[in-house]
Amino acid sequence: MKWLPAFAVAATIASNGCNWCGPEQHAITTSSTGLTMGGDIETRQVQYVTYRLTEPPASHDRFQFVFNTLEGSRNGEGVALTLSGTDAITQEIVTIVLALPVSLRAGDVYPVGATFSVEVGSATETRLWGAHDLVEPNKADVAFVVATYSFPPPVHTPNFRAVASTGTIRVTGRTDGHVQLELNLSFTDANGNVRTVTGDAEANAEKSPALCN
Repeated sequence: MKWLPAFAVAATIASNGCNWCGPEQHAITTSSTGLTMGGDIETRQVQYVTYRLTEPPASHDRFQFVFNTLEGSRNGEGVALTLSGTDAITQEIVTIVLALPVSLRAGDVYPVGATFSVEVGSATETRLWGAHDLVEPNKADVAFVVATYSFPPPVHTPNFRAVASTGTIRVTGRTDGHVQLELNLSFTDANGNVRTVTGDAEANAEKSPALCN
């Protein structure tokens, strides 16, 4: 009758369910419900601004740095977060990278200190997330790209890439695992074209129990 204990365990799991198995699962999400893009174009919404990062594909070090910073760690100098959405008129992909001081205190206002470049769609791009050495302490570094996306194969063709920027990023809310931001930014490309981005954004560190197999 050695089958009885195994049967009893199986029956218990089936009746009670499995609440938790293995290590806690982590993810990082960025989103916005109110980003507006303007400048020398007709003002329009940036839609579907959602980004969910897990490990993998993110490297362990980059993922953990962002996750720990959102949880309240102040190790390091700057932390890079990415927002990605769609131009409501042209359907181009809009990518904004915010490299902010790790302090992220509610009420802080970070003027833009420098503009950097990122290659959207590149599997080897490392500047979208993780630790970031700020050009000026207590200021934000930013990147901004508007690109057409085509498939197959997946190709991002930039139509606007910022080479200069001004503005501010305000921390409007802060709790462990969550930061709320208010963006008031202006970007200029190499041809002198201007794009502005205003509105809210947020980043969250998500934690959930692992599911049973």
